[in-house]
Amino acid sequence: MENDDVPIIYREPAGVAGKKAPDDFLDGRARARLDMIVDNKTVKALSVSDNWYVGQILPVESQTEGIGIVAFVEVRHIERQLDGTIELTCELQRQSRLNFVQIGDQLFQLNLESENEKYLGTTDLLIRHRGATISSKYKPLFTQGIAVGETAETLWEKEYFVNYIAQVSYGVRDWLTIGTWVPGYFIQSGNAYFKSRFWQNNSNIFSGGLSFAKVQDKDSSSLNFNFYWDSISSDTVVGHTFITIALLSFEDAEDSTAIKSLGTSSLQSGYEYIRSNWDRVLAGPSYNFEKKAVGGYLTYLKIWDKFHASVSLNTVDISSMILSPTDGYFFTFDAYWRF
Repeated sequence: MENDDVPIIYREPAGVAGKKAPDDFLDGRARARLDMIVDNKTVKALSVSDNWYVGQILPVESQTEGIGIVAFVEVRHIERQLDGTIELTCELQRQSRLNFVQIGDQLFQLNLESENEKYLGTTDLLIRHRGATISSKYKPLFTQGIAVGETAETLWEKEYFVNYIAQVSYGVRDWLTIGTWVPGYFIQSGNAYFKSRFWQNNSNIFSGGLSFAKVQDKDSSSLNFNFYWDSISSDTVVGHTFITIALLSFEDAEDSTAIKSLGTSSLQSGYEYIRSNWDRVLAGPSYNFEKKAVGGYLTYLKIWDKFHASVSLNTVDISSMILSPTDGYFFTFDAYWRF
């Protein structure tokens, strides 16, 4: 666990005696009492409520009056005891550098279905496991946008992604996502893709997949192999590496370089900066093998509970100071829903 330069500080304690309880508690303000410190990252807590789930992120409130939240933990295992109580085994995600977690501290539930000012943006608190209804603010990014490309993350099982140009994706399993661009079938340009997550730990995710498209007005198709690698490099930065290799291409494919995975090969490595309000800033370089040129992108992404909107400045060739989606600079706007 890396030490933070700034302690976790909030405007007021989560539950000081004599004050009105916060409005963001769920289901009767379910709480659990920290009962045991197992090792340097694992604690156990007891609760009379059974409204918990694996992957849930819980704040830890100090029993010392006036201190407030001192840590965040993730629920790893849930077990009912013989006396009817519920035992939660939790793993430390983030802790104040000024205050220890103590036996007797309280774990409680935050409402993360919408914006919550107590839940500040950090890679430690990204919610990676499917559970109750969670705002998209707190999920890892599934995509960086049409012009930038996807991440190594897959949709959760039975989750949908739809953007404003009718690209639709569906989570078949937590590790497998399929998708298509629906209007393509009305213009004789059938297409489909899949992305599969094949390895993941606390800091890295690796995924791979194929994307296929029938090229409109041409007797040819494109087939690309896509490789994705996401890596957490700090408490606010996630690195995204994307490689696409054209297995099948078509004539004039280089004219479509503004669209990743459409008949061209490219290498892209960039960074996602998570702001305290969970908005994202995306930036990085890219290299297109057909153009033999270095490009890049800069994007600001605003996230609501389900809706996302972004504005991006992109370039296929940073040395070409013209406005052009094929060999210069261009702006893109993206809007999509994840639900």
